[in-house]
Amino acid sequence: MKILSHNYIAITLGLSLSLPSVVFATNGMNPEGTGVKNRGMGGAGIALANESASVTNNPAAAVNVGDRWDVALGLFDPSPRGYTMTGGIDQSANPGSQDFNNSQESADDKFMIPFFGMVKPIDDKSSWAFVVNANGGMNTEYATNFGAGVGQTGPTGINLAQLFLNGTYAHKITDTVSLGYTAIYAYQTFEAKGLGAFLGASSDPTNLTNRGEDTSTGYGFKLGVQAKMGSGLTLGAAYQSKVEMEKFSKYQGLFANQGSLDIAPTYSVGLAWVMNQQLTLAFDYLYIDYESVDSIANSTSLYKNQTNTTACGSDTGDVCFGDAGGPGFGWKSINVYKLGAEYAMDPTWTLRAGWNHGDSPVESSEVSVNFLAPGIIEDHLTLGFTMALDKTSEINFNYVKSFENSVSGPFSDSFGGGTMNLTMEQNFFEFGYASHF
Repeated sequence: MKILSHNYIAITLGLSLSLPSVVFATNGMNPEGTGVKNRGMGGAGIALANESASVTNNPAAAVNVGDRWDVALGLFDPSPRGYTMTGGIDQSANPGSQDFNNSQESADDKFMIPFFGMVKPIDDKSSWAFVVNANGGMNTEYATNFGAGVGQTGPTGINLAQLFLNGTYAHKITDTVSLGYTAIYAYQTFEAKGLGAFLGASSDPTNLTNRGEDTSTGYGFKLGVQAKMGSGLTLGAAYQSKVEMEKFSKYQGLFANQGSLDIAPTYSVGLAWVMNQQLTLAFDYLYIDYESVDSIANSTSLYKNQTNTTACGSDTGDVCFGDAGGPGFGWKSINVYKLGAEYAMDPTWTLRAGWNHGDSPVESSEVSVNFLAPGIIEDHLTLGFTMALDKTSEINFNYVKSFENSVSGPFSDSFGGGTMNLTMEQNFFEFGYASHF
């Protein structure tokens, strides 16, 4: 059994490092939770410590988790996701223009999401942990090329994927209060294709689309605290810094500030209440500061071309994609509320359920570019269970239903006008195995 377990660890870690195309998009670009148990409770876990993934939510959890490792593999199905466009330029009546009037669903519907984490005590007051997880991403692929009017062929879409390596140290400063610190290494890949319709809106059209896959790396950190308050109550809080990423040189004509795409900081607080030996309730509040990242937050309406007859950037006063402070996806910062419950039926079976509600970061005035990244889901229902195999091993499972949401608004006159409706729905299944000592 130990040989099989160690092989499984190696395979999962290898998958995590070799599959950067993992994709998540639930609370905007952020997953609704991290960890099989955590996700089964709606992502509520800032004040809990019951799996290796707990340290990604709150580094202080590492010293309360014990000695364990977890592996998991999830199946993510973000479909249907797509758009319906009406009232825009009709290509048949305007030869040479882009025809946006249609309805399309994105291809590439299913993605595998690996996870690996381990926590090891140093002594009775401190622990270290190492976790590999996917924490964000966006993906679309539409059959119709949005650059058909300028001679481009092939599908239109983007693929952004992010992978995180987390090294954590936690220490109990008293019997009831623990602090934790995580050093974060982030790796992300990006590719855009079929964006010919936006060539005239870019400060660097040669580095806007169809440049193949580009990569960037960056570093950040996370701080956390957990405090046991008595009567079964535990409070938790965590802060993750903005992760400063290298610029995408191949897409410096798309992202603001010549290809910059940093990862937004987050602020979270949570409460867990162990009501009795069977029932635990948890509640989290999370704030994701998308507005601190220009390429995500800046409005599409910033795009201006003074004459609309020359390439963007040819006239004084132009504001183009790729410029310093240039247009982005127009996302707002969001609030996320997570509520979860865990019920231990007997020594073998533990059941979980949760609800996750987050604002959509996409407002109706910002649909023009967000057909490429419709991260508009608001409500999630989650279910999960643990089945203990023996005193030191367990199987975990969760299912997340992300309910369909739509956002409609005016399509920018700069790209032909009309009305666009975005829609998205998601399903997620995850199985995991854990060993604890």
